[in-house]
Amino acid sequence: MKSASKLICFSTMLWLLLSLSGCVVSPPLIEEQAMPAVPVKLDQIPEPLSQLADLASERQELITTSEVSSVAVVSIESNTTQMDLWQRIRAGYQLNLENYPASVLEQRDWYIKHPRYISTVVKRAKPFIHYVTEQLSESGLPLELVLLPIIESTYDAYAYSPSHAAGLWQFIPATASRFGLERDRWYDGRRDVVASTAAAIDYLSYLNRRFNNDWLLALAAYNAGEGTVGKAIRANAKLGKPTDFWHLKLPKETRNYVPKILALASVIKDSASLEITLPDVKNQSYFDVIYIEKQISLSKVIEITDTDYWLFSQLNAGYRRSTTPPQGAYRLLIPTDKSASLVAFIKTTDPKTWIPHTEYIVVNGDSLSQIAARFKSQTDTIKHSNNLISDRISIGQLLVIPNSNTDVASDRQARYEITRHSVVSGDSLSLLAQQYGITVKELRMLNGLGGELIKIGQVLEIRSSNQSVKSVSLRKISYKVRRGDSLYNIAKNFSLSINDITHWNSINKKSYLQPGQRLTLYINPRNI
Repeated sequence: MKSASKLICFSTMLWLLLSLSGCVVSPPLIEEQAMPAVPVKLDQIPEPLSQLADLASERQELITTSEVSSVAVVSIESNTTQMDLWQRIRAGYQLNLENYPASVLEQRDWYIKHPRYISTVVKRAKPFIHYVTEQLSESGLPLELVLLPIIESTYDAYAYSPSHAAGLWQFIPATASRFGLERDRWYDGRRDVVASTAAAIDYLSYLNRRFNNDWLLALAAYNAGEGTVGKAIRANAKLGKPTDFWHLKLPKETRNYVPKILALASVIKDSASLEITLPDVKNQSYFDVIYIEKQISLSKVIEITDTDYWLFSQLNAGYRRSTTPPQGAYRLLIPTDKSASLVAFIKTTDPKTWIPHTEYIVVNGDSLSQIAARFKSQTDTIKHSNNLISDRISIGQLLVIPNSNTDVASDRQARYEITRHSVVSGDSLSLLAQQYGITVKELRMLNGLGGELIKIGQVLEIRSSNQSVKSVSLRKISYKVRRGDSLYNIAKNFSLSINDITHWNSINKKSYLQPGQRLTLYINPRNI
């Protein structure tokens, strides 16, 4: 049933079509780390407001609509709001949780012995879990699936796996592309909770149909791939063996994956008798969805709404830059108690003031003079704003172009802050540059370094952006070397340097990697 969600649409935005996608991969470790902010792209559009009203009426839900100038606010209140979210989730269970095999009981015992784990992941899930529940319920899917992102990503929008799976639902690039999730320099749909949840529902529904409405096989396929599960079924059928999940020969990770979901669903169901206290989660919308057609600075949104930086980052993890993309319509997810301030701001201010500068990525054929003319700026202004000592620019370079009504000096001062970083074991200039969103050249110039050698305990001054990320918490992953891998292609795939990889793993650049060898990598999920 449609929830207490609010949809806020701007200007001519009358339709929203959620993009689809889906995929797999095992969950990363729980890390209490703040990750950078960035929201979600919408090149598709929603149902007319009249259709939303009709839909709510059909579902016997309460709907109130108000319009303020170009802003339409639709509030849909569910009749189920009297129960808490855990009651609602349990009421929507559809899987058989009786007569557990030993593998489920083992996983169940682990959860019972580690209640702090459940508390931690539920706390992280709070901004998302009501929305996911709403979407699953509306699609008629088992509400046990709301627990799937706990297994996949511990409900971390920035979760990233060695298999290049990203987001709450851990979509790998191929599956994301297959189901329409987009990724470019500005946006990654795999990290957008709205787009990725729609994609996950679409993919899970497809898998359930593909395996004759057997949810255990569908879940196994979500983890291992439908080809792997299909092959295992055909092998058993050929030998006259049962073809249900429990009798298939599947990868070890998948054999553990399905029991984890069933065990967690069982613990949530029986939490009272097991004396496990679940964190309180209200059965109401945590955030409003605001659609906007003009580019806006994300730091401006954070300032206006007074939203916690970590929370804003998680809710809007799809954005990869400090502003929304320059063209198209986009959505921002804002906590329900803070969205009114953004609506008022957008309604009463000139869009030309929404960004202090424009971010432009150099493409083939560009010159500094052409870019200056295109943005009605001056070559010297752009050079000064970007600390360029010549007119030379390179493809892929990010340029900050001040708006005509922005003072260059004050804009530069507002956009940067100096951080003092004490070098620790494992640090390198390229790693620090990646972490703080600057270049190695800038680091060297600011600290008067002649080379890339730094020492433990050395204090470096780092000029970091106020508007893009502050500092980015890196993620440690363990990468299993595959046949054909080289240091070069691993570094390229994870946006790292070969020097860092060899340093972290105490190996020689000239040494050959062996299939199955494990490498420790520290990655910035926004750069992947």
